[in-house]
Amino acid sequence: MLNLLVRLMNIRLLPLIVLLLIAAQDSSPVAITGPAAGDVLRGEVTVIGRTDVPGFVFARLDFGYAPNPTDTWFNIRTFSEPAAESTLAVWDTAPITDGEYALRLRVTLEDGTFQEVIVPVKIMNDAPLPTPTVIAPTATPETAVQVPTPFLLAASPTPTDLPRPTPTMLATNPASLGQNQIYLSFGRGALVILGLFSLAGLILRIRRY
Repeated sequence: MLNLLVRLMNIRLLPLIVLLLIAAQDSSPVAITGPAAGDVLRGEVTVIGRTDVPGFVFARLDFGYAPNPTDTWFNIRTFSEPAAESTLAVWDTAPITDGEYALRLRVTLEDGTFQEVIVPVKIMNDAPLPTPTVIAPTATPETAVQVPTPFLLAASPTPTDLPRPTPTMLATNPASLGQNQIYLSFGRGALVILGLFSLAGLILRIRRY
């Protein structure tokens, strides 16, 4: 009974073990983890990766043009010992002309074969880095508020009382008549008229007789 249980467990675990072995064979320990593919580089760049592969003899970190039809590579650094995830080199890109390039990490093995990884990069030391386009939010136009311009009122001058003109006494008119003279002349005229009426009545009486 115990042997049967052990066999059943082995049968269930067998597919998992096979998958782990396949994954271990497919994952290469040779890798460049920094910079990433397509990164824009300038100045000094830290290259991070690993070369700890079984049968390690030596490794080279190189760069070349992209594309590279002549398979020409320029050495950055050579390694005699395998390295786990760590800094492989500090690459000064300042003397290199701007353009498309590729980083290659190659490990040579004891059987004469090699494993390598290639990462495409772009060097831009002279050209400015591309600026991401930022779309500004569209503002809703607001009605402009008219603010009246303040103005100052000039102080009104205090009214000054103008002097009233003093009436000038006119000279006495020699031809003017006083009130007493008018009454006297009126009385004289009345007496003359009465006298004339009396005289006329007297004449009429004389004629009748």
